[in-house]
Amino acid sequence: MGSSIRFIALWGALGMALAPGFVAADEEKSMSARQTCNRLTRQIDHFEGSVLKMARERDDALWEQSTEQHVQLLRSQRAAKCPKYADEEKILAKARAQAAAMRAMMKAAAKGAAKYFSGGWY
Repeated sequence: MGSSIRFIALWGALGMALAPGFVAADEEKSMSARQTCNRLTRQIDHFEGSVLKMARERDDALWEQSTEQHVQLLRSQRAAKCPKYADEEKILAKARAQAAAMRAMMKAAAKGAAKYFSGGWY
């Protein structure tokens, strides 16, 4: 008798845990494409404006990095769902790649300069 009550309680708890996910998925399906684009844009603005600012104020590099990754995820979702943002995302991706290449080049130049000016000590 006691095991059947545990079994029912387990299934009840599992149902309650999964219910919000199904409700959220259903709400997302009922949103129009324009509403989805607007929601993603507001989320990007919030994370870039408020959350990223808080992470930088608190000097938390891990929080800042994870927030930037989340913003990138939101941007890619918005580019996939909203055609008007797809071109913008392509341009930003190209600029990010160029910036990464420039950082790598500057890092290599700094290492070479440190080695040269220190007489090989660094």
